[in-house]
Amino acid sequence: MSLMFPRTLAPFVLSLSLVILAFTQENKGADDPPPLSTASGVVDKADKDSLSIKPRGSDGKFQKTIALKVTGTSKVSILTPQKRAEKIVLTQRDAETKDLVAGQPIAIIYAEAGKDGPVLLSAVAQPAPAK
Repeated sequence: MSLMFPRTLAPFVLSLSLVILAFTQENKGADDPPPLSTASGVVDKADKDSLSIKPRGSDGKFQKTIALKVTGTSKVSILTPQKRAEKIVLTQRDAETKDLVAGQPIAIIYAEAGKDGPVLLSAVAQPAPAK
């Protein structure tokens, strides 16, 4: 007894597969998270609700300022190197955007939030420059 696929079912199976594929592709975009972006440069302005940075391009020149919305889930930390047993250990201290000052070196991860614009996800800043 041979278990061959009946030729009459082939068009039905193909049509059903295409419908399922189209349905999954149509709904895929609705739940996809926005793409992540990164930048590094210096703080331009910072307060509890927003952060503006001047990113540096690959040529080392400053580019157009990026203004980011700060939310309750935005994470900010300050790099704090410590010397332990004759070695430098890089640690991070939690901070808030209002703790940042103009000119402070920073690296950020952010995403576009539709009409709200870019939202800060995470930032790591070097210690503020001495005055």
